[in-house]
Amino acid sequence: MRAAPYLYFRGNCEGALAFYAACGLGRIETLTRYADSALAARYGLEWHGKVLHAVFEGASLRICASDGPDSEPMKGCALFLEFEHVETGRAMFELLAAGGRVTVPYERQPWGDHYGNFTDRFGVQWAILGSPQ
Repeated sequence: MRAAPYLYFRGNCEGALAFYAACGLGRIETLTRYADSALAARYGLEWHGKVLHAVFEGASLRICASDGPDSEPMKGCALFLEFEHVETGRAMFELLAAGGRVTVPYERQPWGDHYGNFTDRFGVQWAILGSPQ
């Protein structure tokens, strides 16, 4: 068994995954649209171009995602990325947080690591940890 987060968006799934790819997290491996499924008639023409199911993968990351008219925003959970170097963590924090809302700035914490968290411009919460060498 393995676990992977499944992210739900309200119409901007493909844009979010393209943004994550541009940040260097990975790439879209699979993408199916509503128009290509049996659900096309249920949701109408406005959803035909939206994402029914996608798989996004990187070196150490796998995310599944989709759009849905009844999708709820993420609450009480964050995608946690750990980096072996402080500056690598800082660079990813700055890329992903652009246009979002920072809740904890990425800085040295009392336990010694650098840490920060934010909600990105697509409503996904992230936590980034960078360990000193």
